[in-house]
Amino acid sequence: VLGNRFSAQIEGTYSLNLNQQSTIDLNFNPSARFALADEQGRPVFVQPASIDPATGAIASRDARVSPLYSRVSELRSDLRSESRQMSLRLSPVRFSTSFNWNVSYVYANVRERVRGFSGSTAGNPLEVEWARSPFDSRHQITYTLGYNLFDAVRVSWFGSFRSGNPFTPMVAGDVNGDGYANDRAFVFKPADAAEADPALAAAMESLLRNGSRAARECLRSQLGRLAARNSCEGPWTSTASMSIAFNPLKVRMPQRATLSFQISNPLGAADLLLHGSNNLRGW
Repeated sequence: VLGNRFSAQIEGTYSLNLNQQSTIDLNFNPSARFALADEQGRPVFVQPASIDPATGAIASRDARVSPLYSRVSELRSDLRSESRQMSLRLSPVRFSTSFNWNVSYVYANVRERVRGFSGSTAGNPLEVEWARSPFDSRHQITYTLGYNLFDAVRVSWFGSFRSGNPFTPMVAGDVNGDGYANDRAFVFKPADAAEADPALAAAMESLLRNGSRAARECLRSQLGRLAARNSCEGPWTSTASMSIAFNPLKVRMPQRATLSFQISNPLGAADLLLHGSNNLRGW
């Protein structure tokens, strides 16, 4: 490509993964006892009397087929996932004894079918839904640099930039009474909660104003709704490593001897060296 100055390689991969593992609670009774009208009708599987009005803690006995047991877990292999990936790799055609490099870009899309018992739930944990995989990092850029100094020292640098992994807004407890503390959050609008619970409204307003960028963008897009599974995305991250290898003949070592140094996160080391531990820039 580009006048035969560079070589490009494009690859596409599609994977269909069948018979994926899931968990079913055989002692769960899916009969909804009432619904939360101010949370999009979220079903609750216990009687109101089983909920502590002071703390909101739930005794899940009403959601059990048999009160003699708690969870009765059965492993099944009836789910599936699928992944799509496109990659583009670019490198120079001209060979150089002193400097070499290549760069690649990867776009990935990973989706999976999940149940509420093993993932997160906003209603009946027996229901199956398609959602982004927690490992669905959509974009990745990797690069490699190499320099041969006087044929005596070879310095190699490998680095990557990766978009954030998805995550789910969760409630720190059990809301629907199924006995699992994996319920997705209902994202209240501060204005709607201002009259009934001023403290909640103020806390939500503070989070939307002062929270991390990823949290603010995700929550603002879902105001007044139950959060979707893996609907938020973390920030981009970068990694780097460097190796320094010496030519044994040039440094008067035995021919079969090797001497090399591996440095993990050299950018972090440079950040610490230049700015000190109290003023790190997060490299």
